[in-house]
Amino acid sequence: MCTLTYVPHAKGYIVTINRDESPARNASELSRYKSGRLDFLIAREPVHGGTNLAISRKGEVTTLLNGAFKPYDPFLSYGRSRGLILLDSLLFETLYLFAEKHTLTNVEPFTLVRLGSGIDELRWDGQQAHFNQYDLTEPRIWASAQLYSIEFLKKREKWFADLLSGSADITAGLLKDFHLYGGEGDPANDMVMNRSDLVKTVSVSQATVQFGSVQISHCDLIGGKVNTYRSEAW
Repeated sequence: MCTLTYVPHAKGYIVTINRDESPARNASELSRYKSGRLDFLIAREPVHGGTNLAISRKGEVTTLLNGAFKPYDPFLSYGRSRGLILLDSLLFETLYLFAEKHTLTNVEPFTLVRLGSGIDELRWDGQQAHFNQYDLTEPRIWASAQLYSIEFLKKREKWFADLLSGSADITAGLLKDFHLYGGEGDPANDMVMNRSDLVKTVSVSQATVQFGSVQISHCDLIGGKVNTYRSEAW
């Protein structure tokens, strides 16, 4: 999992996420995650109870992608689920502090991105943590280094750049269509992908943040349902 895009606009920003996973680990809807001061909507997966996605009432979005910089051996013995690692990270003000204070030893490589008051990126390559921050005014795209070759990571960047250059008004609907229909006709590597039904795009989630209000849609591609949420209502 997965592919993530971030696009700023005058009133806030739009974050859209494709989750590429085994259908057995699909979260058909978002659920509330409340623990102490934490209050998020998450895509809770049924196997380990973790998530690839957490969205706060203020529109802070934290999401996790498989892999850091290159493919790794998924059949080695690993410890704590990365979906639980994402939940652990919510306790920390920044991903830098999380990496500094939290033990990641024996965790599968991942990329963790937090978007909100800034853009934090934490890549764990299995041995070392790599932390970056990016400009909020610049659109960005991320994709799983485990699932996609360098060729298709570059192609995703090009598809995204073409989308941005091809329209003067990048709306939430346009971005959702990109995440649903983008690509070049290759089912194994298009934005909505399917590799023999073992790994496929199970959902497309989108958070539109405007003046502190958050509108969220979660498209369950397995069940064929769309659920919507507003920060004022959860």
